[in-house]
Amino acid sequence: MTYRTGWFYRCPLVFFAVGLILSAPRSADNSMSTHLPGTGIDDTPVAESDLVDYFHGGAKPRSAWRVGAEFEKIAADRSTGRQIGFDDGIETVLRALALLFSWEPHYESGRLTTLTRGWSTVSVEPGGQLELSTAPSAHLAELRSELDTHLNELRAVTDPARIAWIASGVTPVSTISEIPLNPRPRHRLMAEYLPTRSAFALHMMKATASTQVTFDFADEADAGRKFALALRLGPVVNALFANAPMFGGRRTEFVSYRGHVWHGMDPDRSGLLTDLLAGEVTFARWVQLVLDVPLLLLTDGESLRPAPGVTFRTFLNRGIDGRFPTRHDWDVHLSTMFTEARLKRFLEVRGADATPAPLALAVPAIWKGLLYDADALGAATDLARHFKPEELRPLSEMASRAGLRAEYRGKPLTDWCREIVAIADAGLKHQGEDATFLDPLRAVLASGRSPGDVWSKGGAPEVLAACEYGG
Repeated sequence: MTYRTGWFYRCPLVFFAVGLILSAPRSADNSMSTHLPGTGIDDTPVAESDLVDYFHGGAKPRSAWRVGAEFEKIAADRSTGRQIGFDDGIETVLRALALLFSWEPHYESGRLTTLTRGWSTVSVEPGGQLELSTAPSAHLAELRSELDTHLNELRAVTDPARIAWIASGVTPVSTISEIPLNPRPRHRLMAEYLPTRSAFALHMMKATASTQVTFDFADEADAGRKFALALRLGPVVNALFANAPMFGGRRTEFVSYRGHVWHGMDPDRSGLLTDLLAGEVTFARWVQLVLDVPLLLLTDGESLRPAPGVTFRTFLNRGIDGRFPTRHDWDVHLSTMFTEARLKRFLEVRGADATPAPLALAVPAIWKGLLYDADALGAATDLARHFKPEELRPLSEMASRAGLRAEYRGKPLTDWCREIVAIADAGLKHQGEDATFLDPLRAVLASGRSPGDVWSKGGAPEVLAACEYGG
């Protein structure tokens, strides 16, 4: 089924724009990824000590701390609920956004896959999921404003009678075979390698959607505390956002089928990093862990090719075809670490299902409350000591299956989450933030049910109404 120009008829300007968009020449740029301003590639080989220094280089004073968010969403046919892929309309949406709203287009293999505007990015995921990556923001209200603008722009270029922009941890109606893979070279290589490691690889790539958040750190000790806290509390906090009860048009056994998919992902590069949590979390220990992860792909900055089945450590010590890794290779390798939290030159917290607004904004709110206030970070760290590293995997699996109804150490996750939300509330207030961003979580806690427990059956109209993004 092809949507193309049928999506655009809300006003003459948009309809006219489609003709310009579809007839515009496509760039011949074949780069593997979009290199944004200020990210020029240095081809100087790195040593192991440089990899540790890489993380030290991300440290910032408290006054410079910001929060960023990535909001993923799925375009669904309102009459059938089917996910709409890249060729069936998503690329056309990107072209319309570029023309009408001053986004700068970026191309891969001649296809429009990414838009930038200032520090913000709109990009396409493997199954056509659309992601807004916000500008780094000092306050949650800025994230809300940017998300509202993004959703308004999407509605301006698509027909709301036919297209629903939905937020669910996994696409509720389509099956994997019905979702085409987009043409991005990176995603094509991932789709060749990851299925050799996981039966759920294509589910993860083509069918899942999440809300992810990024945070700064002051120094190595601060980064270690935040990283450890995100890993220990992640399975509990994510139960507040568990929102994926249906897949392929059927009720699953999970409140978050997305969580189930991720539990079955490539063990080399995903999971809760329980070995890292067995001791003090430091840059050096994180580097040692990442060095022993097999390369997923190789790039010279202009093109991609499959990796030759070696770890980054082997690449560092022996080289590949006479070439030794650069900082750009390290950047790329870190981006193929799909752990529940991930440390780069900032901390990424990655485990929440996509949920409709305003609940989506509670993801950056709860973590900002916990991570950016010293008292809250201390209180949350004390609470997190109850969650033993060796128990995190089964806890996460229980939370994916039962959401807030799951229990840990004889106490429902609802009770644990009340304590966490109270700590985050105090942390936000100490920062001068608006703690009402947590109100959607209070409503979830009052119900005692994760979002995905509320909707789990019905036809396409009922399902889409339950998870339409809102605004």
